Amino acid sequence: MCMTNPFMFLTCLIPGPFNLKASIDVYLEPLVDDLNKLWNGIWTYDVSRKQNFLMRTTLMWTINDFPTYEMLSG
Repeated sequence: MCMTNPFMFLTCLIPGPFNLKASIDVYLEPLVDDLNKLWNGIWTYDVSRKQNFLMRTTLMWTINDFPTYEMLSG
């Protein structure tokens, strides 16, 4: 189910005239903040059961090219 279109998110960073290597953290900081919140859990309402539950999520994998690995690893 996680591999079907409604549950997949595609993000893409396309560098402009300058390399993002020096400032890649600016783009990743909001993502990391959201992933940390979701890892710890947020209270969510389940319509089918009509009750709240603690939803936790994780980032399963990323697909990158080799230049991106170099930028992310520092």
